[in-house]
Amino acid sequence: MTQDAISADVAIVGGGLAGLVAANRLAELGLSAVVLEAGEDALYPANSRYAGGVFHIAFRDLDEAPQALADAIADASAGLRDPSLAEALARDGARVVHWLAAHGGAFGRGGEYPFMGNMLMPFSLRETGFQNHWRGKGCDRLLQALESAFVAAGGRVVRGARARDLDVSQGRCTGVIAQTRDGGRLAVRAHAVLLADGGFQGNAEMVREHISPRPEHLCKRGAGTGLGDGIRMARAAGAALTGMDRFYGHVQHKAALHSESLWPYPVLDIVASCAIVVDADGRRFTDEGLGGVALANAIAALDEPLSSFVVLDEAIWETAGRAFLLAPNPALEELGAVVHRAAGIDALAAETGMDARTLAHSIDTYNGALEQGRLASLQPPRTVKPAMLAGGAAPIRGPRHIAIPLCAGMTYTMGGIVIDADARALDAHDRPVPGLYAAGATTGGIEGGANSGYVGGLIKAAVFGLRAAEAAARDEPA
Repeated sequence: MTQDAISADVAIVGGGLAGLVAANRLAELGLSAVVLEAGEDALYPANSRYAGGVFHIAFRDLDEAPQALADAIADASAGLRDPSLAEALARDGARVVHWLAAHGGAFGRGGEYPFMGNMLMPFSLRETGFQNHWRGKGCDRLLQALESAFVAAGGRVVRGARARDLDVSQGRCTGVIAQTRDGGRLAVRAHAVLLADGGFQGNAEMVREHISPRPEHLCKRGAGTGLGDGIRMARAAGAALTGMDRFYGHVQHKAALHSESLWPYPVLDIVASCAIVVDADGRRFTDEGLGGVALANAIAALDEPLSSFVVLDEAIWETAGRAFLLAPNPALEELGAVVHRAAGIDALAAETGMDARTLAHSIDTYNGALEQGRLASLQPPRTVKPAMLAGGAAPIRGPRHIAIPLCAGMTYTMGGIVIDADARALDAHDRPVPGLYAAGATTGGIEGGANSGYVGGLIKAAVFGLRAAEAAARDEPA
């Protein structure tokens, strides 16, 4: 097996948003970098290429006061590990968007919601399904612009190079060993390494260990390229991990598992949060009021993630079903997805295989608690605090009832390498691992928690990619 070697000030693992932001910022600061990207194509798959392009912080506009943004992060992510991460994100969110705008990103207002004020153009999220979702849209163009600018500045991107091991010498990360597309090995010698290869959503064994007993029954709601390599290598080098049991995703129709026309949109988050979500027997098993991301996590954790339904009536379907982006009503049925309808609970149970008594009890108990203002007394309790991807609880009255089979759509995992506010990887005692940085979905500590709090994948990747580059420049050995 042949082994080649190259040198740079910083070796970057991953050519997504975090990695390319860091690469360009390092070039601006006078440092050399090499980006190792496992994908082989010019438009290699990456979650940041396939993203919708909205830069927000916990569904808040980036121009809000930093303290308000930090508070929103803390509110979304219960049990936030390190408040300094929230402060860094809140402080640098607007800065990184201005920086991106100066490096090929075109931003505009992409929708009516306040958090959509900084969305990459040309806009995505204009039609359902994956086929026309990303190519030539804002995120795709931004990654192309960042790669071109980096190469023009003298940087190097090596495609088809999957990082396998960190080179650690005398307690410091001094490079990366990668496997190349021809089966050879490439050694990148560097003063520092930035891990930015995404989460582990594409690694079935890791997903099975941390998130779901049936990873094959989760909808791949993104590139699916995050294999957890950075997490594995960082752990071997002494870095700590956190929050591995949560992911960002949405509630999809069950048929999305096998149909690209049904993901990334439409989603059933709003519908599910206004109604009840039940298991195969017709029993509630989670707090619908927490919103779509938390619901997707709860569905994924079931012994059989394809066994749940959202149960509602026509009134909810005609209101919540037509809300939010690319609404499921009428899109689902137009795309051929099954929506069960029946005149009465017994008939609905017969059509879906649920137990009629259990389903009737779930609906009656929910309706009674809603009418009496005691949703918190339900088992499991029902949150009434509004969330962005949640609507208010609504009664399920009939006379016609609806059940829609569900699937958890997973975009990226929220847990990973513990970092400080400058993206330095930390060990179990919160000490930096010398020469090792991490940014984006390969890190943990700012999203997740008990309520599966979502802060924003694009903004997290861009801010900590920028901060990692600036910290690496400051930490550069003399």
